[in-house]
Amino acid sequence: MRLPINLPSDQNSVLWQLKVSLASAVNSLEGSTFKPEEVVLERPKNEAWGDYSTNLAMVIFPKLKNLPPPRTPASLFNNSHDFAQALVKLLKKDKKIQKLKVEIKAIKPGFINFIFNSRYWLNELPLILKKGKTYGQVQSRLPQKIMVEFAHPNTHKLFHIGHLRNLITGEAVVRILEAVGLKVIRANYQGDVGLHIAKCLWQMQKMMTEKPQSRLKFKNLDEKINFLGECYAKGNQAYAQDPQAKKAIILINKKIYEHSDLKLNQLWRETREWSLRYFARIYKRLESHFDRFYFESEVFRSGKAIVEQLFSRGQVFKKSKGAIIFPGSKYGLHDRVFITSEGNATYEAKDVGLAKLQFEEYQPDLIIHVVAPEQTGYFAVLFKALAEIFPKTADKEYHLKYGWVRLREGKMSSRTGQVVLGEWLLDEVKKRILTIMAQTQVQQKDRRPFVSAKTKLAIAEKVAVAAVKYAFLKQGIAKDFVFDFEESIALEGNSGPYLMYTYARLQSVLSKARVKIQNLQKLKLHSLKVNPEELAVLRTLGRFPELVLTTAQELAPNLLCYYLYELAQKFNLFYNQHRIIESKREPLAKPISQFRLTLTAATAQVLQNGLNLLGISTVARM
Repeated sequence: MRLPINLPSDQNSVLWQLKVSLASAVNSLEGSTFKPEEVVLERPKNEAWGDYSTNLAMVIFPKLKNLPPPRTPASLFNNSHDFAQALVKLLKKDKKIQKLKVEIKAIKPGFINFIFNSRYWLNELPLILKKGKTYGQVQSRLPQKIMVEFAHPNTHKLFHIGHLRNLITGEAVVRILEAVGLKVIRANYQGDVGLHIAKCLWQMQKMMTEKPQSRLKFKNLDEKINFLGECYAKGNQAYAQDPQAKKAIILINKKIYEHSDLKLNQLWRETREWSLRYFARIYKRLESHFDRFYFESEVFRSGKAIVEQLFSRGQVFKKSKGAIIFPGSKYGLHDRVFITSEGNATYEAKDVGLAKLQFEEYQPDLIIHVVAPEQTGYFAVLFKALAEIFPKTADKEYHLKYGWVRLREGKMSSRTGQVVLGEWLLDEVKKRILTIMAQTQVQQKDRRPFVSAKTKLAIAEKVAVAAVKYAFLKQGIAKDFVFDFEESIALEGNSGPYLMYTYARLQSVLSKARVKIQNLQKLKLHSLKVNPEELAVLRTLGRFPELVLTTAQELAPNLLCYYLYELAQKFNLFYNQHRIIESKREPLAKPISQFRLTLTAATAQVLQNGLNLLGISTVARM
């Protein structure tokens, strides 16, 4: 997936400087107007080949060779390697390149590799510490506004594992887009009217009639939500099996839309509030929030009115079997009903009202709808209809599809017997983490507990949220996957707890050294010689800003996950092979300790920044 808005390159970055110089060299040789944006620079798989590499010469040379007379100078070269060597000669004369002190090589059959010496990467360390939590972010604000619409739970229904993935995905996308300078509006569109509400309230009224003494008396919110889940499940079953119940539910649905029954409307509002409080609790737990909550109840009237008005004018819509439809088949899509033959607004008509409201309120340049893949056909038709209704919104709606999740251990059902609840999954992971913490304490029984029971619970909660979020995000947004409890909570391997443990380890080193970050910023490190393990960490740290930009452009949080895992692996390799502090009494006495403490602090900062973009909070100890 790629963001439908092009993000400008960070023109202060070394990557951009290399692209500018490469484009200039190409234009000097062939007299063209090649643009820096057209230059592709990649990280070689083998770090021994350099920091950046391009196959530009191999891409351009075949095209030049076939040019008709008069032949350009570039087309006179025998092969791509000759062309690459000529480009390298020009690059070495470029003053901007000279300042970077980068080694440039032409490699057969036509690659150009750029190798930075360790001093370049050493100079990045003070910058990381100086920028702190903002390192990796684009400081200039972009003019585009993006609305990300995610979560989407329906009231009177339970928040299941699919909603959990939606929320986690949307939150990460928002944070990543904000990091590259975009203004992002967090929106949440929820279904608070419709047949699912009517099914729930029908069963609720039935139970209240049969047992009037049990008039909605509950001890807490959990009991209320469990009751809603039970009512919906039984109401849904009755609707499918009992014609009389179905008829009564349809009538209730009509009354809810019309607000024609005062008692029913009061019950709807009361139970709707239960759901919203329940959802708010989950949002808080997952450190997510919204700028605007939209509801079907506030858009169905306006959506229906717009469709009916256009139909009456003979525009956009037509009638079919008594219903008002959008003729998608006219555009190579499929036809969809916007108003039923009974005169009810469908999801499609509601979305018309929603689009009108969203564009009026925020004027976004793009709306990203985080919705499951089975709605792909729906959105294709809807977006085309919206472009016909509101031409100025054409190409400003985007469907970001996320994959399905299931559990490895088979069907783990909630009390409804049908769905896996989001909170249940978080609680189960937390329970397992607490078990591991208890086992660790028993193994270290000769040591005094270093945290209180309250703190231990708080740590377990953060680690549980990290485990679930990271397990979801590392897969790739569109990928279906199987959630594995043991893999998600492992302290070794590609997991959230592994990254949090690495961060806590770094904080422990810095705490024991008792050094201030401000003092590390002032150290002169450029003359140091570094070993291969240190250089591997340095080079990875320097990639972080460009990685954030790529992650945003590709809408791919999984790229950030694997970067953080790679960084943690490389630092742990260094940590296991080399001492950081030579003298505990004077940790900054020797240049090597100064450097390694600075490297430790910078790695901790980048890990924290990257995890924050994924919506994961770190802990100082585990």
